[in-house]
Amino acid sequence: MLSRLTSRHGVSVALVVFVMVLITFPVVWSAWNSWRLDVVGVETTAEVTGTDTLPPSSPQPDRFFIRYHLPTDADPQHSQYTAEVDEETYESAKATDQVRATYLPGNPGANVVEGHVSNRIVLWLVLAADLSMLGVLALALKFGDRPEQQLVLLATEDVVRCKPGFAVEQDGLNYVVRGDIVSIGTGEFVIHVGAGRDVRVVLGEYRNPVGHQQPAEVRGRSFTP
Repeated sequence: MLSRLTSRHGVSVALVVFVMVLITFPVVWSAWNSWRLDVVGVETTAEVTGTDTLPPSSPQPDRFFIRYHLPTDADPQHSQYTAEVDEETYESAKATDQVRATYLPGNPGANVVEGHVSNRIVLWLVLAADLSMLGVLALALKFGDRPEQQLVLLATEDVVRCKPGFAVEQDGLNYVVRGDIVSIGTGEFVIHVGAGRDVRVVLGEYRNPVGHQQPAEVRGRSFTP
């Protein structure tokens, strides 16, 4: 039982870690590329192909965006990129149709323009998601599957042989259980009743003529030793 619970908790931890990696990876990858751009990035002049603001057509927009292409020698695919920039860069790009950009050789998709605005909302959302996942994991480990208390029966009749099979029938505090005897001690034994469950049986004044690893039927009353 304990090994199964430990395994289940291990799976839960692995699943949470996997989800956290999926959530966090884009942010980590972006940070890695930003560092590489600072170290080995190549500067160039990009062609601005369009501009946008938010709110659209507002006389006093608070967010500014540009669309641009890198030169063909930097990006043979001539892909279009979009970046949020500060107002000064926006006005300059709109007036000149150009903006300074830095890209990674061989990986032009990793690029950044002059005056770009970092969006920290995504970072905070990722951090909140990671903390939430850790909270879920902590609750699962604390209140999740706990080892089930073993059922203990005080025999009310002699133990009898029965056909192979497992069963647990309950009527209040009274039980009829069928299964295989897995261990025998002085005045008691343990019977396996299936589904990874064992029942301890205290014989008291009654007898057990059934041997080890043999199917048996027990009638008894649950009690706390």
